[in-house]
Amino acid sequence: MRENINFTISREADNFHKESFGVPYELETLYLEIKMPEECRYMGFVILWDETGVIRLQKLLGYGEQKLAVGIDGEHTTIGGVPGKVSKGEWKLGIGIFTEYVQQRLGDKTEVLEVVLTDREIPIADPIGAQVWVEEGTPKMSFENYNWKEKYQKEARWYKGDLHTHTRLSDGKETTVHAMEKAKKMEMDFYVPTEHNLIHTGWCDTDICVLPGIEITTDRGHFNLFGITEMPEHVLDIVRTNGTPQMEQYVEATMKEAKKKNWIVSLNHPFLTIWKWQYGKTSLEDFQCVEIINDPTYQDAPPSNDEAIRFLDALWMDGHKIWGVGGSDSHNLEEERYEGANLPSIPGDPATYVFCEELSPENLMEQVKKGHMCVTRYCQVKPKIYAEGKEYLPGDEIKTDKEKTVLTYEAQLLGISEEPTVFIIKNGEKQQIKVQESSTGNYCIKAEIEMDSSIWNWVRLEVRGKQGEFLAYTNPVWSGSMRSNYSRVEEIWKAMGEH
Repeated sequence: MRENINFTISREADNFHKESFGVPYELETLYLEIKMPEECRYMGFVILWDETGVIRLQKLLGYGEQKLAVGIDGEHTTIGGVPGKVSKGEWKLGIGIFTEYVQQRLGDKTEVLEVVLTDREIPIADPIGAQVWVEEGTPKMSFENYNWKEKYQKEARWYKGDLHTHTRLSDGKETTVHAMEKAKKMEMDFYVPTEHNLIHTGWCDTDICVLPGIEITTDRGHFNLFGITEMPEHVLDIVRTNGTPQMEQYVEATMKEAKKKNWIVSLNHPFLTIWKWQYGKTSLEDFQCVEIINDPTYQDAPPSNDEAIRFLDALWMDGHKIWGVGGSDSHNLEEERYEGANLPSIPGDPATYVFCEELSPENLMEQVKKGHMCVTRYCQVKPKIYAEGKEYLPGDEIKTDKEKTVLTYEAQLLGISEEPTVFIIKNGEKQQIKVQESSTGNYCIKAEIEMDSSIWNWVRLEVRGKQGEFLAYTNPVWSGSMRSNYSRVEEIWKAMGEH
């Protein structure tokens, strides 16, 4: 068997286009080799449907050789694929286009992408590997074989991970195997792959807790879903209608789906240049998290990250309990550097630390929802927060029978090369506090803060370097209640005075 299908990529071409082809007899493996001009490499992704209309493969045309396959198991199926039989019948192949990249990189040119479909064996560039989460024949690509209760660690402690990463399934340059090697090197305990409008259907063999995720990508902004249990229902609708008013209804439907299925929604890099969030009518109730630090080695990231922290403080000032998270958004190889950067863009920078009694996917999700998190760059914060003899974690409500109580905030600051500047932020007001060196590269702080439970109070910690560079953020503890004045993102922008 051999068949060629050509797709046209241009400003005028459809965002999503399907072509049919025939599989003349049952195959052990169906191979796809994709040939394309270099400038088209990150502009689109392919979707393969079998004769029953079920998705069997989805992958962005990114870095490396695009030699794909669907076969009987994870070693003979490309990442993003569903292993199983390749039955006789009419199959379909589609291409989805990221319109913003066509505008930026292709301009007015037209290019042709060629797909060769064959039963002749070719080397598979990126197989799924040992863990296969999906089963053949499930229309929603649900993770029937994923173990949400698997215990990776049994110790109660702060676990280190990354909530925003990319591999070769989308526009990252690392294989899943190499990504796990990097994660080990960075002493990470968990890892969340969040590919652009695509889902991993399995993973290589690893003892790191891999939590399924996805980055919903539109020309008006991006958001992550953590802990997904299947392909979100309207992903392909979002791609098909991207750049049109109709797309917004599918974004809203996806957020409602996430709420119904207990997935976590996180707003990504809200102020980062061309990828900033532009959908101001979004309800603040749709988000549980905001990414305050995104890929800090990228040349435009530091000011946009500082703006994201200011945005989240504005949310807290208005009474919204939404948690700050970090994400490396890592795409590059370790030896690469962005212009002006002296450090690589690598998983674990920034790190998000999550406190768990024991580490499992189920527990990780639960603790992220509670805000038991700190975000750091190449260091660690270990907070100890007390009031009335009770210990609290970042994200907790301070509960006391007294109207006024004294909160004791202690923290160890580990792995910092020179004395940092540390601030307590209470209700948006920043106060620098004294830092003591406990040992070389390790520091500690202690502060006492009066809390008034009769009004809305919140307190968080922030650590900066001598030049003002970000080092660490702890999510707020809080008490009291407040009726929020603002329900949409655009209203908070206006309150901030600059959007």
